[in-house]
Amino acid sequence: MLDSLLMTGRIQLNASIVSKKKSLQTLSCLFAENDKNLDQDLVFDAFTSREKLGSTALENGIAIPHCRFSGCTKAQSAILTLDNGIDFDARDGKPVDLLWALIVPEESTDEHLAILALMAKILSQEALCLKIRQATDANSLKNMLTQLDLNE
Repeated sequence: MLDSLLMTGRIQLNASIVSKKKSLQTLSCLFAENDKNLDQDLVFDAFTSREKLGSTALENGIAIPHCRFSGCTKAQSAILTLDNGIDFDARDGKPVDLLWALIVPEESTDEHLAILALMAKILSQEALCLKIRQATDANSLKNMLTQLDLNE
């Protein structure tokens, strides 16, 4: 499943971003640059609307910005790591430096929940999060994630 969600063009590592808004703009840009059917501003608006319902930050410096989006034709994800953590309204108050975003078609409720559960399972593993944070090459990171044994 991860192989169809991830692409190297939607992975940006060690970015110098200083705000939640800028991180969501950057993620929106990663989606739009790699899918001609997506409008960066509309993706950003969808992420922002979702964040108004409650922060998508988990704990331990991790956030999973996600939304259902009418302009999206298939589930897609993007990964953004930051050189310094930012305030993302996390429950534990810790700054976020690892964002794994997800957009799915508007009608994909079950798929949306299944993918979020998978991403949360991966991001709950401290060792994997460390590998993601230490990654310096998008292709290597994609390969590492797509080769995970998700049945462990």
